[in-house]
Amino acid sequence: MTPDLPGPPTNEPPTPAGDFDFAALVAEQNEANATQKADNRRSRGANNDAAAATASGSEKSFVSESLRSSAQIAPTVNPKSHWWRFGYPAVIGAVVLIFVPVLVFLGLRVILDSSDGQLVKRVTNPAAPGYEAVVEKTPTAVAAIIAPDGSLDSAVVFALTSETSSGLLFVPGSIGVSTMYGMLPLSAFWLNEQIDGVANGLGQVLNLNFSESFVIPIADWSVLVGPYSPLTVSTPDAVRDARDVVVFPKGTTTLTAAQVGSFITSKAPSDNDANRLLRQELFWKAWLAKISSSTAVFPGSTISGLGRFLASAARGQLSISSLPVVPVPTGSPLPGGGPMYTTQESAALNAVAAIVPFPDGAPGRRPRLRVLDGTGQLSNGINAAIILNAAGGQVDVVGNAKSFGQATTQIIYFEGTTEASAKKMRDALTVGEIVESKQSNSGADMTVILGEDFLEKFGPTSGVVPSSSSSSTSAPE
Repeated sequence: MTPDLPGPPTNEPPTPAGDFDFAALVAEQNEANATQKADNRRSRGANNDAAAATASGSEKSFVSESLRSSAQIAPTVNPKSHWWRFGYPAVIGAVVLIFVPVLVFLGLRVILDSSDGQLVKRVTNPAAPGYEAVVEKTPTAVAAIIAPDGSLDSAVVFALTSETSSGLLFVPGSIGVSTMYGMLPLSAFWLNEQIDGVANGLGQVLNLNFSESFVIPIADWSVLVGPYSPLTVSTPDAVRDARDVVVFPKGTTTLTAAQVGSFITSKAPSDNDANRLLRQELFWKAWLAKISSSTAVFPGSTISGLGRFLASAARGQLSISSLPVVPVPTGSPLPGGGPMYTTQESAALNAVAAIVPFPDGAPGRRPRLRVLDGTGQLSNGINAAIILNAAGGQVDVVGNAKSFGQATTQIIYFEGTTEASAKKMRDALTVGEIVESKQSNSGADMTVILGEDFLEKFGPTSGVVPSSSSSSTSAPE
């Protein structure tokens, strides 16, 4: 229904809301409805007449009407559609045919120029050319020794050197660690990040990544030592506390389990941390010897955790030492008294090498090496690998070169590795030549191929490859 249009404006004032004539409005609406019904009847009559005319209608009229209708809805032909339907696909096809071979060629050149991931054959015979084995890293751990006031007293590094040998290294909590804020003591890392901070800070000092870490608070000593007490320890100096009062006399001392924590952590203001570590060495030797000779059950698991390292240290050959340190000449004592200490890089490397033959280095700190025997008489280069690890390297793979008869040892360093780093490895071996390679090699920073010159100087070696898996790759060396 089409609504009635409003009438022309008048000059009469609008009817007030209170005088609204509702009856007139109803009458007007009824009249409009009646008019609409009449219009609808007339419209239906006209439609019926048109339908009848069509049924009997003229073919000419029907065709004419259809043509007119088609003309109104027929789409307009766009001449550009031929380009999109035929020309554009043809151009794309030509581009693909031209550039894909070029891209494939360039991709092949990148692969051929790289030594990453080239696995050509597998050799399982350790004596055969091309054999390689992934080195299983020496298990290591660090234990934080906590003083009665909750601060870090010292740290102990454990290493499972082999099935029958272990090593312990003692480090003072006052050892300095280089940071972006200058040198800070390891004890500050404990305050800020607890054991994770100790592991990270000491790992930076020793160039070592620890596989496990533990905390030994003062209260735990009575539990750990309990089954093996009393312990007899001989000390070269009297043990004094923070008030400089003697708590354990010089000479032979018998310790109960409850006294161990005080014996280890007591410290006078004038104490030298380097000398104090000697007291700890003596205690650990006495304790581990008692564990070895005793039938008492260890208070905890010896399959994992701290018990695993202690059980291994007690039952086999043991190497115990302290990190060589010297006072930092700053003149400013640490909180609580005493100087901060530091160690030389060479001293730290030697201390680690004495107990960790195959280290897992701190990220980015040790160059990764492949060591290959090029003579067939050097047992996959194991001894050379230990020498290189002691010099600050990280040997990840040992094995044999693709062929034997190598005359001169080669230290091949790849893109991203410095010649100075390669020279350091060469100096450790004392033989060989440095070779620069333009190849990329994400698996190693250097490949060392041992030659007859190394065999002549060090002689043939024998041993078992310390590996977790073995394989062979014919990757460029």
